[in-house]
Amino acid sequence: MEESYWNGFYAREHQGLDRPSTFAVWSAERLAPGTSLFELGCGNGRDALFFAAQGHKVVACDTSETAVAVLNDRIRSCKFTHVPVFLRGDMGALAETFSGELDVAYSRFTLHAVDARTASRALRWSRERLRAGGRLFLEARSVKGSLYGQGAEVERDAFIHDGHYRRFLRADELTVELEGLGFVIRDLVEASGLAVHGGDDPVVIRVIAEVAAV
Repeated sequence: MEESYWNGFYAREHQGLDRPSTFAVWSAERLAPGTSLFELGCGNGRDALFFAAQGHKVVACDTSETAVAVLNDRIRSCKFTHVPVFLRGDMGALAETFSGELDVAYSRFTLHAVDARTASRALRWSRERLRAGGRLFLEARSVKGSLYGQGAEVERDAFIHDGHYRRFLRADELTVELEGLGFVIRDLVEASGLAVHGGDDPVVIRVIAEVAAV
C-alpha cells in the first residue's frame, strides 16, 4: 500500500527539486569535500541532487519506482563532477541494492516511514557499509510531535493517518540501538523548528552517529 502511495505522490510532486531540506544544508556544512554518501529513501531527490551539485559522490535509493525514473531522466540534462546514481531499493533489503564502502549514510524522514524491523535492518546495513570514522546523518519524527497519536494505531508508535503510515521514534531507544550497533553518538537534538514545512512544525530527532576508528 505504501509503495502505491509514494508512486502516486511522486508522479504528481516534482516541486522543490532545487531547494534542499534544512537538514541537508546543515549536514553539508559537516561534510569533507568529495564525500561518498548514500541516501536512504531519496524521495524527489532534492537532497541527493544538492549533495551531488556540491561535488560529493552520491548514490541514492528509493522504494518508489516512479521517483527513481523521474530522477534518472532529470540527471541526463545536468552536469556534475560526479554523476549521482539513483537506484530502486527497499529499506529492508539494502544489501541487495548496494555493497560498497561509504563515508556517510544519510537518512531524512525515512526511518519513520517504515516499520521498526525494517528501520533496524537499514541501520545495521548502514553500520556495515560505513568505513571506520564514517558517519550516519539521521533526521526523523519524534513521539513528542503534534501528529503523534493521530489516526489508527497499527503498531507501537505507528499510525495510519489520511491513508499514510507514520511511525514516531523515541530518542532514548534510538540511542541505545545505535550504540548497540557500534556507533558513537556525536550529536543528538530533539526539537521543533528544524524541519518546518508549510503549517507543519514537527518535533524531530536529528543525529550524527560515527563509527569509531579502529
